[in-house]
Amino acid sequence: MTISITFDPAFDFFLAKSHKEKDLAYPLTRSASVKDIIESLGVPHTEVGRICFNDQDIDFSFIPDTPGKLDIHAVDAPFDVRSPSMLRPEPLDRVRFIVDVNVLKLGRLLILLGFDVAYSSSFSDEQIADLSESESRIVLTRDTTLLKRRKIVFARRIRANLPYDQVVEVVDFFGLRDQTAFFSRCPRCNRPLKKVAKTDILHRLEPKTRKYFFDFFQCPTCGKVFWKGSHYDAMKKTFTSLGLKNPDK
Repeated sequence: MTISITFDPAFDFFLAKSHKEKDLAYPLTRSASVKDIIESLGVPHTEVGRICFNDQDIDFSFIPDTPGKLDIHAVDAPFDVRSPSMLRPEPLDRVRFIVDVNVLKLGRLLILLGFDVAYSSSFSDEQIADLSESESRIVLTRDTTLLKRRKIVFARRIRANLPYDQVVEVVDFFGLRDQTAFFSRCPRCNRPLKKVAKTDILHRLEPKTRKYFFDFFQCPTCGKVFWKGSHYDAMKKTFTSLGLKNPDK
């Protein structure tokens, strides 16, 4: 017994050449959920936005046991993770990310844009999956295998190669262009920065910084002090060139 599977063209990124035909004949040689079937063909469940069997919407747990047609649709952008769906009935209440070692620079750039991003070069795949579940975080990675873990519900397999292109990919895919808050978090600790009186940190400043800058911010965790100097201006210019207008407003 076989079922016919049709994948959205967006899945060509994951599929082997032999699986890209319009109506793929898949033999049902064992009892398997559609999640297992889809992932056995190379597509992680996190990239799937809708599944239909014989034109009826189904979820990942459905086990086909009769001949029929399985249509696999990709997640449409912009992906609103705060809206429930058949495949993800429990939405997130806010946008928070976790990145693996393959996209650490992406994670740091997203923090500069004001997004909550957990990152560490020492995170194992198991830790990432656990934190994704326990802290309701969206996984960003270039590791397709990682995204097949059942605990991971919301994620994006990053396609772009360069960090700034990856930023644009993430912001556009999740519809976040109007939610940036540039220079609002510590790039080291991911904690929101607090405004601090200049007099309180005067002893830590170089002479030119004391003379030319007046607004200062501090990380409540590591204590590092920040101000809007030349590095800030350069980063803001770069983000603005990517189409992220007024990123600090």
